[in-house]
Amino acid sequence: MSADGRWIRPHSTRKPVLGGARRGGVGLGERDRTAAVPAQPYQADRRRRRPGPLPVPHPARPALRADWLPLLAVLLVQGALSYHLILSNTAFIDEGTYIYAGYQEIAHLRHGTPVSTYETFFSGSPLIYPVVVAVADFVGGLNGARLLSLAFMLSATVAVHLATRRLYGSLAAFGAAAAFVALGPTQFLGGLATYDAMALAILAWAGYFAVRLTTGGGYPSLVASGLLLALAGATKYAALLWVPVVAGIAVLAGPRGSLRSWEAWRRGLLVLLTFVVAVGAAALAAGERYVNGFNHTTLKRAPGHDAYSYVASEAARWVGPLLVVALVGVVAQLVRARRRGGAAWPEFWLALLLLAAGLLAPVNQIRIHTWLSLQKHVDFGAWFSCMVVGLVLARVVLWLKGRLHLVAGVAAAALVVGPLAWVGAAQGREMYGEWSNSEEFVAALEPYVVKGEDRYLVENYNVPAYYLRKQSNWQQWHDLVAVFRRDPATGQMQNGVPAIQAGIQAHEWKVVVLDFTQTAAIDKAIQPTLKAAGYRVATVVKSGEHGRYTVYVAPGYDRKP
Repeated sequence: MSADGRWIRPHSTRKPVLGGARRGGVGLGERDRTAAVPAQPYQADRRRRRPGPLPVPHPARPALRADWLPLLAVLLVQGALSYHLILSNTAFIDEGTYIYAGYQEIAHLRHGTPVSTYETFFSGSPLIYPVVVAVADFVGGLNGARLLSLAFMLSATVAVHLATRRLYGSLAAFGAAAAFVALGPTQFLGGLATYDAMALAILAWAGYFAVRLTTGGGYPSLVASGLLLALAGATKYAALLWVPVVAGIAVLAGPRGSLRSWEAWRRGLLVLLTFVVAVGAAALAAGERYVNGFNHTTLKRAPGHDAYSYVASEAARWVGPLLVVALVGVVAQLVRARRRGGAAWPEFWLALLLLAAGLLAPVNQIRIHTWLSLQKHVDFGAWFSCMVVGLVLARVVLWLKGRLHLVAGVAAAALVVGPLAWVGAAQGREMYGEWSNSEEFVAALEPYVVKGEDRYLVENYNVPAYYLRKQSNWQQWHDLVAVFRRDPATGQMQNGVPAIQAGIQAHEWKVVVLDFTQTAAIDKAIQPTLKAAGYRVATVVKSGEHGRYTVYVAPGYDRKP
């Protein structure tokens, strides 16, 4: 390692992997390459005094970068932490929903079979992640689907490393990657088969290409950043929250990042223009149902009932320490900008933007009073804030190395990342244990499920429908929410509890499963109707520590032969 924090290959001539670091600095990557350009002498001619555009430097491309070895170690740790979670529980309801929907969408694309209108209530396109994860599930089962998420999260770690290296140097890149992996939400998403991991990975690479655009990437990076932003937003609509952040990176990063430079603003505007064109074309092709689904799930989402303080405290528990370290980095950049002025101010604004990105998810969900999915959404913003954390860790290491010893600097960085990783691992296990193991419940329900016309009324049916998809059709499964029924005698439409009760009295539901949790009021209302209609309790299955599933079977309906 050189004095400025860059990795040097063994047996080399001590030429650093990335050049251009300031004397006594932190190896601030591509931005600092222009510092090595000698100043032009003063000329009396006004035309010569006007500085022409400096050539945007391209990074060195050695055959093997020594800083990839520390990154490999980080990726191995990340893989081990998430893989441990993958094996620890059965399918989460969201996992069952998306994988099951993906199988339906594939069947619809191949054979034209009917499919549910997922685009009206999914928080992302059902033709992107659900289709991809269904293929992974077909190849490797639930573990294969979860390993796909792990691959996406590993790629996000690579992206934060590459982006930070271009901005702040190799040592900061290692710190950013380590901080990202240490977070509990990162480990959790790496083991969860939902569209969050895919959307985050795509957003991460959009951010990387925005950085690359400012450090020699040119128009290919511009187009890649804009298109990836559109794809991330289509994969999960919530990812659109960070589109301005990526555009801001295109303005502020790089040797010419500035709030006063038209060239810098042009970069950001072109990224946004590419994004808008791609999203507009996709919206026109998708149709009105997708637009309505986007409005219902994201843009005009109904507010929840969670208190501001509760949402804020949960967000602080998951990413609070990381954001505090990032805030230290922003303050340090402010002090540096006030002392040096000039090009140091864009560096401060960039650090402030990256910190603000980490606050977007908590602020947005405080606004709508909901805790739902916050543990996943905070990781999107944390990806950006980790770059500033990496900068802080690099400067701490080099400051202590210059005054004490390199070991002291490494120990100080470990005192920051170590507790984050310890707490993050515990949080990942906690998140993965929030739902009960459904193996016993699915086994108890399996003898009563057969493909055909029989209908099953099951609270949160997506998990058993996923596991029993080979012996049932999606039309056979119904939730206790939003049940509609046409009265055969009067022709009038019924909905809600009256529709369920009428269906029970007519023995339309062959199996009814209640667990008295999310729809406890509905369960209590229809339980007397089940007894009066002659339904019998086939089995009671324990759910978690205190819950239970009660399986009711219609009169005359028995186990399949």
